[in-house]
Amino acid sequence: MSSLTRHLVAAIVAATLLFPPHVSPSPARLALVSEIRHWTSREYTRVVIDLEGEARYEANFLGADPVRNLPPRIFIDIQGADLRDEIVRHPREVHNGLLTRVRAGRFRAGVVRVVIDLERESGYRVFDLSDPSRIIVDIDGGSPGTGQGSPIPEPSGKIVVMLDPGHGGKDPGATGPTGLKEKDVVLTIGRMVREKLSRFPDFEVGMTRDTDVFIPLEERTAIANKAGADIFVSLHINASRDRKARGISTYVLSRASDREALELAARENGVTVQKLSEVKFIIDDLSTYGRKKESLKLAKTVNDAIVRNISSRHGPVHDLGLKQAPFYVLVGARMTAVLVETSFISNRSEESRLRSQEYLETIADSVVEAIRYYGENGALARAGM
Repeated sequence: MSSLTRHLVAAIVAATLLFPPHVSPSPARLALVSEIRHWTSREYTRVVIDLEGEARYEANFLGADPVRNLPPRIFIDIQGADLRDEIVRHPREVHNGLLTRVRAGRFRAGVVRVVIDLERESGYRVFDLSDPSRIIVDIDGGSPGTGQGSPIPEPSGKIVVMLDPGHGGKDPGATGPTGLKEKDVVLTIGRMVREKLSRFPDFEVGMTRDTDVFIPLEERTAIANKAGADIFVSLHINASRDRKARGISTYVLSRASDREALELAARENGVTVQKLSEVKFIIDDLSTYGRKKESLKLAKTVNDAIVRNISSRHGPVHDLGLKQAPFYVLVGARMTAVLVETSFISNRSEESRLRSQEYLETIADSVVEAIRYYGENGALARAGM
């Protein structure tokens, strides 16, 4: 190789290192629409679009087109996505007097369109949750209908209470210093409350879970809505990096009242504080349905009862009071809804209390007392009651 050739090769190598050739980025992996689920009540339907992977979406509404014999419909275009063929072949039939079906297909390359065919024009809201990714559509204004949808319960004339023991199954919730799991404690409390409250004929009591199973947050609210619940109580045990943190607090859905409330909601939601801080849809969700005021009343009643009864039966307890935070499990609740954080499982002393049957009985007694007081003293804002 000549000297000139060697210098030329060296120059080419140097130029390549300084200015590497452009390489087109490989196409991003398409998110997969893996399932479409729905829950129906007299007043609303919740549709959940499950995704494997992150994707952007846009929701729109089209009015009825009599010429083409098309009903009013909501459609969601999911960018950078594909879907299972099974979903294309089998639309989800609903027929509840509000919507008829949910169908989906490949609108164009890399875009999945999900169409919700309505029986009449109705209000709706669309938001997304992460870990795992899903798009949630709440359609408002349903009325009783006939057809192939799930049966819609007739009003019983009783106050319907839905208890929601948090976490479960693969999600243990918080774990105490000696291994006590939040999911087990709240399930025990929930069963106690159900047994005690069911003794009173004016109340009908259900639970989102009665065993150690995992239920997604959006499904818990949907179960309560479908049951036509008047009161929704989500049961949790608090935790903190500060092992000295202790006390009782009760929450309603709204902006976080402080940094600790935001961090707690992020942990319960299974997302980062930054992700939760970016969420806009959640703010004043309950106010939309005129339930925030009633939820604040119930939350204060529950918190006061727990603090009072624990203090009298078990000794001093720290009252953290009534708070507000953006808990996903309360989003879309069409009833008076609260979330209770009873003690800190991360505190060794309070974890020890939570292992006591008598202590859990006191918490359950307090929740029952509060629900009865709230429900029987005219605070329940419900048509016909």
